[in-house]
Amino acid sequence: MDKLKQAIFEILDTLLGYERQEDGTFSCEIYADYRDEMGNKTAIGILQSEDPMQAFWEQLDEWYMDYQGQLEGELEDEIKSKLLAGPYANGISGEDYDRIHDIIQELVWFKLPEEHFLRQSFYVDIMVDTGDGNYDYTLNSTYPCWYGNYKTPIDSKAGIAWLAKTQGYTRGRLKKALQQGDMSDPKGFLQSMQVELANLSSAMSTVTFLVELTLEQLIELNRLIRLQDRDGHFYDSRKNPYCGYIIIDKNTETGLYDPWNGGGSVFEIQLEKDVKLPIKYIRSALPDGGDGHPIDSVYGMCGSAWTRGGIKTIHAPVKLTA
Repeated sequence: MDKLKQAIFEILDTLLGYERQEDGTFSCEIYADYRDEMGNKTAIGILQSEDPMQAFWEQLDEWYMDYQGQLEGELEDEIKSKLLAGPYANGISGEDYDRIHDIIQELVWFKLPEEHFLRQSFYVDIMVDTGDGNYDYTLNSTYPCWYGNYKTPIDSKAGIAWLAKTQGYTRGRLKKALQQGDMSDPKGFLQSMQVELANLSSAMSTVTFLVELTLEQLIELNRLIRLQDRDGHFYDSRKNPYCGYIIIDKNTETGLYDPWNGGGSVFEIQLEKDVKLPIKYIRSALPDGGDGHPIDSVYGMCGSAWTRGGIKTIHAPVKLTA
């Protein structure tokens, strides 16, 4: 290490806020204000990008670029002052003076406050496509929905058929229960499904879970959702390759929703068991409003409708092939 670099190294080793690393560099941590939050629109843009984690880092760099430049300028001025007050009291040559900036760039790096934003929570709508997406999500509009026909069986590709199966009920058992129509004060999954279908206001609807997730969880989940297309795009989600699964808590707010027109039912499906949802069946998992009309705007729900801890597990495939 030459004389100038050694002198700058020794100065950095005395400065508060600059931590020496094992590789001989110094890190300076930039802290976010506790009030700093990422907006839904920014988060949705990151999650819909080709590489969400890379997009996240690019966003951080953009936000803190000016502040990082300010810190670098202040550091350079302080080091020059200390050099002139110490080992270079007789002055710094023009050549060395020009090298100071490059040496600082080599020795110092700034740690951006990624954890602050990765831990931020968002209200997330997890929308399901179990093969009914190829039918514009009309397969869920069965009786007692006013679009449905009393005698028409429930299609195996319908989201409500898949959901019933996760709760231990066959399509036939679900159909039999639905034929009893609307009721007050429903108890359990089947009765709540009667009420949900009787109050469905749209011909198009998707099974939707309302959960609260951190940005870090969202980035991981959307990374796995992208694996759906690794073997080419299929219009029938049942043909998607295995992408892992998530476990949804049975206390999660669940209902039928139409994000295209901004409507749906009463979001009162009562789950009796936790739901194991294959990620290949997830249409979208984005902050509210990322896929169609926001549920918050349509229903005027309070934040507690989105279940904190609603996702118990995000399980990735053992072998990932992107």
